[in-house]
Amino acid sequence: MTPMIDIVFLLIIFFMTVSQVSEVNRERLALPQQPGAEDQKPVVLTINVTADGAIVVSGRVHDLSGLIALVADELARLGDDPTRLTVVLRADRNADTSVVNSIVEPLARMDIRKVRFPVEVPE
Repeated sequence: MTPMIDIVFLLIIFFMTVSQVSEVNRERLALPQQPGAEDQKPVVLTINVTADGAIVVSGRVHDLSGLIALVADELARLGDDPTRLTVVLRADRNADTSVVNSIVEPLARMDIRKVRFPVEVPE
């Protein structure tokens, strides 16, 4: 019976210590505010290339010129700052790579350097 009481007391001490530490971490602070910090979030634009070569963005099919206009509009909305735009280019493994290349070239001309190519890891 004595070992059980020892364990209970150790648990009580542990929980009392942890609760005091967590209260210190929850201290209310008036943090400084910075105007414009909210619109500095990066924007992610996902472009899908289907197996038949169609370019799909947000469920809508675009041709290459329409896609370039869409990306240009997004850049204008972000204050022409290409560092705030990340493009995720998802291509079907059976898609023609010339379509992907035709998308990447105008992105490079627009100085968009954050282009991600998701892949599936084989098991």
